Amino acid sequence: MSSKRTNHRNQALLWLYAVLVVLGTTGSLAAQKASVIARDAWAREPAPSRDVTALFVVLENRGATPRAVVAGESDAANKVELHEMKMEGSMMRMSPVKQIEVPAGGRTELKPGGLHIMIFGLRKRPAVGDVVTVTLTLDDGTKVPVTATVRRDEVKE
Repeated sequence: MSSKRTNHRNQALLWLYAVLVVLGTTGSLAAQKASVIARDAWAREPAPSRDVTALFVVLENRGATPRAVVAGESDAANKVELHEMKMEGSMMRMSPVKQIEVPAGGRTELKPGGLHIMIFGLRKRPAVGDVVTVTLTLDDGTKVPVTATVRRDEVKE
């Protein structure tokens, strides 16, 4: 009878070990997926009678794998797009981009005059001091929440 108890105890320990291994793997995968964070986010105060704004943020990749932002969404708006400003001849032009790279162990700054997030079809016009939330999607499916405070543009146009 004691050999049956030992056998059951060994099976229980083996099962417990297997569960811990699975949980440990899941935890480390979650940690890897949370490697990109957003900080210092702000959104430009929309122009009067406009339902569009731009969002700027610093994206930090604390992981060992390069990542890219491939999409965005917001409950505050109909559409979120990735954009860049670049010189074409003597004119600055804004155009959509397919993705925004965030290097492994590095950072990418989205700022006026460069890469940024465009938010179209605002459901409510935010005022200075309000908060706009956006969720960015990375190339591996990870979601990165961004909370941006609305402020007046610091760049003279």
